[in-house]
Formats: sequence, C-alpha cells, structure tokens
Amino acid sequence: MNIADSGYFNPAEDYEIVQQILGGNKDLFEKLERKYKKPLSHLISKMVRNTDDVEDIVQETFIRAYNNLRYYKKEFAFHSWLFKIASNLCIDFLRKRRVQTISIEQPFPRSESENQMDFPALGDEADKMILDEEQRQSLNAALSLLPEKYRIVIELRHFEELEYNEIAERLGIPVGTVKAHLFRARKALLDILRKRRLV
Repeated sequence: MNIADSGYFNPAEDYEIVQQILGGNKDLFEKLERKYKKPLSHLISKMVRNTDDVEDIVQETFIRAYNNLRYYKKEFAFHSWLFKIASNLCIDFLRKRRVQTISIEQPFPRSESENQMDFPALGDEADKMILDEEQRQSLNAALSLLPEKYRIVIELRHFEELEYNEIAERLGIPVGTVKAHLFRARKALLDILRKRRLV
C-alpha cells in the first residue's frame, strides 16, 4: 500500500505544527524531521542511488523547507510540498552530475582527430560567468565564518567530494557525527547567506 494513502500523513496536524513553528516554537520542526525522514529517503533513493547523496538531499530538503515555511500554503498537504522540494533537489542534483560528465569516446569528424572530449555547453552569457564568480566569492566568505569543525566537513564533502565514511576516517570521528556536523553546517551557512541577502 502506498504510504501516502495509508493514513500515515495527517495534513491538518502538519499544518498546525507549521503554524506553531512560525509562531516561534522552532524546536517543533524536529517532529516533522522525525516523521518524514524515512519517507523522504525512500522517495529520493528512487532517483539517486548513492546513499550518502540521498542523505545529503534529505538534509537539504529539510533545510529548504525550514527556511521557506512562511511560503507554505494550507491548500497543499505539507508532505506534498516537502516531496516537491525533494524532487526538485534531485532533478538539480542529477542535472549537475550530467553537466560534470566528460566523454572522450565520440570521434571528431574524420579530418580532425580520432577522439574528442565532449564538454558540456557553458553558454555564452558573460554576466552568468561573472555572477557565478561573485557567488563563489560570497560562498567562500560565508564559509570562513563557520566554526572550523563545520567548515572542514563542508569542504571535504563538497569540494573534495569524499564519502561520509572517508570523512569520518580522515577526521577520526564517527559517521553519525559527520552527518550531524554537515546538517548543522549547511543550516548555519544558509543563515549567513540569508542575512547577507545572497539567497
């Protein structure tokens, strides 16, 4: 039976929790996290295979939802709104993965070369490149404001692209601690960027 049809979700209850969070009881968001972590993981794992990437997207979904709760509308069930955020993040993730892929298997026209490297189209807009550079600078500035333990896990996960277990081994801490640090680091980073009106 589909979990969405099983009575597991209670839109009226979720809406009441959201209203209490918006009213100042922010700790209640953890109740929504506990309730929806497993269904979200199940949904995301259908689109993304790597378990660490699934965990990343689950965390990012909750962060996006928390920071956009004021835009949530009662006419939509909370779980539908949350799953839509997760689906969009999965699509963005898969699109970025495709863009990063470089193929050296397709041949050039006969007269040019035996092989070609098929780079993704970057577009011609100079302003986009400038904007991307500005965003990188803003991100680096925000990262520098994080506590060192949070900054390090962000850099290892997103810049060096290490798996959770590799980060744990590198830092000599449990995998669970790595996940907790990443979650708090992303939340703190988003708060910094929001205060600077960069997101």
